[in-house]
Amino acid sequence: MTMADAVLVDIGGTNVRFATRLADGTITHREAWMTDFYPDFASAFEAYAEIASLKSVSAVGVCAAGPLVSGRIDLTNCKWEISTADIERATGAARVVLVNDFAAVARALPVLTSADLQQIGGNTALDGAPKVALGPGTGLGVASAISDGKGNWIATPGEGGHVDLAPNNDRELAIVFQLMREYGHVSVERVLSGPGLEVLYLAIAALDGKLMKAKPIASDIARAAHAGTDPLAIETLQVFTAMFGSVAGNLALTLGAQGGVYIAGGIIRQWGSRFDAKLFRHRFEAKGRMKSFLATIPCYLITGEDLAFRGLSEMLD
Repeated sequence: MTMADAVLVDIGGTNVRFATRLADGTITHREAWMTDFYPDFASAFEAYAEIASLKSVSAVGVCAAGPLVSGRIDLTNCKWEISTADIERATGAARVVLVNDFAAVARALPVLTSADLQQIGGNTALDGAPKVALGPGTGLGVASAISDGKGNWIATPGEGGHVDLAPNNDRELAIVFQLMREYGHVSVERVLSGPGLEVLYLAIAALDGKLMKAKPIASDIARAAHAGTDPLAIETLQVFTAMFGSVAGNLALTLGAQGGVYIAGGIIRQWGSRFDAKLFRHRFEAKGRMKSFLATIPCYLITGEDLAFRGLSEMLD
C-alpha cells in the first residue's frame, strides 16, 4: 500500500493525468488516460487508486481546463464537470485544492530552474516581476504568477485563450475574415491550438481555392511542414508561429511580464528545434513604440516535466 502525502490530478481537454506525492515531496506513480474512457472524475480516481495501491489520501490537488466558478469547473473541451464537493466525495481527502489548469502551471513558474527552460531572446527576468504562462494544446491556456512582495507567489488564472484573434498583415486579415464567415467570433484558441492548426490549414486552403479530400490532422500538418513537402502546411505553421508571437507580446504588455513569458503546452515542445523562434520573437517585439520594452523581456520554452503537478504541490503546501 502507498502512503500518499497527496494525490495530484491534471484534467485537460483530452487526457487526465494522475500522480502521487510522497511525504518527502517525491512525485511518483504517474498515469495518463483519455478522459473519454471514464464517465466522471470519481470513476477515474477509483481506477487510479487501485493501480497506485493507495491506502488513504490526506490531500488532493486538482487542476482542470476551464474557469473556476463557485468551487466548480465545467471543462471547456471535455464532457466532465468537477467540483470540490465531487473531489471530497470521491477521495475522502480532508484537504482539497481545485484550480484552473494554467493556474497550476503559473504557480510552478517561480520554482523552475534553468534546467527546465530554453530561453528565446530577451535579457534576464526581473526578480519579483510578473510572470506569464501560455500554451497551445487542446485549447490555449493563459495564466500569470504575481509576487506578493513577501516571498510568496499568487497564481492568477484567466481565459485569455478566448479573446479576439487580431491580424497583423493583409494575409492574416484575409484568414481571420475567412474564419469569421465560418465561425462568427474568432478567438485566439480557434487558431492557436491543436485543433486550431487544422482550422488554420483549412482556412488558408479555402482562400487559395484548394479542395481538401480529407480532414487534415494537426500532427500530419506539422510533419509535412517540417519535411517541406506541402507549401500549404509550411504557410500554416508560419502563420501559427507569427500569431502566437503576437499573442505572447500582447500578454507581456498587458501584464507587464518582466519576469518572463513562458511557453507551456504540448505543441511547441513537440516541434522542438523546428520551432521558428526568430519569427516568434520578431512578432513578440513588433509593437511599435513598445518594441524596446519588449526586447528586454525573456521568453522561455518550458522543457521540464511535471509542470502542473509541481504547481499543485506548491499550492498544497
